[in-house]
Amino acid sequence: MADPKIEDRSDDMEDDLHKLEDHIADAEKKLQGRKEAAGVVDDHDDPGATRSAEDVRAEVESKMGGGEADASDSPDERVDEERAGPT
Repeated sequence: MADPKIEDRSDDMEDDLHKLEDHIADAEKKLQGRKEAAGVVDDHDDPGATRSAEDVRAEVESKMGGGEADASDSPDERVDEERAGPT
């Protein structure tokens, strides 16, 4: 039988991953809008330009395989800490 704490952490991590994907998609849309406003043409030879949220998710999941992430260090908490600055 699986440990309920691990399952809860897994669910939380999956939720965090979905939030991160949403943030990435929003950032990509904003970037595209800024590029269009500035008259910049996308360089399709740039691998970063074609990286989708699904590509990022697959990369994150492959890096997480077998490793254990610290649940107290969620992406949202890190962003809040970065915004707060030094204490």
